[in-house]
Amino acid sequence: MKEKIIQKSADLYFKYGIRNVTMDQIARDLGISKKTIYQYFTGKEDLVRETVNYIFDQIQTQIDQVCMMKLNPYQELFRIKDIIKENLKRSDTSPYYQLKKYYPEIAASLEQKKFDSIMECLEHNLKKGIKQGYYKENLDKEFIKRMYFVNTLNLSNPELFPPELFNKNNTMDMFLNMFLSGISTKKGRKKLKLLVES
Repeated sequence: MKEKIIQKSADLYFKYGIRNVTMDQIARDLGISKKTIYQYFTGKEDLVRETVNYIFDQIQTQIDQVCMMKLNPYQELFRIKDIIKENLKRSDTSPYYQLKKYYPEIAASLEQKKFDSIMECLEHNLKKGIKQGYYKENLDKEFIKRMYFVNTLNLSNPELFPPELFNKNNTMDMFLNMFLSGISTKKGRKKLKLLVES
């Protein structure tokens, strides 16, 4: 039952936004009493925290599976981008920015988890790319990883990229192509061009 409540909360948060979804609505949609929800969660903030962690863990599992495949570094980041895009499709409400506004402590914790995940994933990706001759040898990896993190976070900021002016999918594609072109060797840019055009 606890997992059902979390799954339903995730669906509703993506659909209507975290702030707009009440405990009553979750209970009604599940056909249970609000009292049942409080058997598992102390309140809305507790439920939001658990739901956010559940969503993060789901996405992280998919990313870990991609990193275990024998892909070249470009294919790896393209697959990860597709995972993120699939999850962004679920929402038009910018749930992360609502989280930041109404539950700043949960947002800060999520941001740290995202940061740690991206640092680890990119460290692996950059080493692979350099070894295979696709990425430049003299890259400052710490700088590159942080630039990637900051920019990917800002792509879903509706104030910086208003949805009426910028398509979420296109901004992600454009950013990743720019990012990869900038760190690639001549050999890498040829490989990247083939993958983008295929």
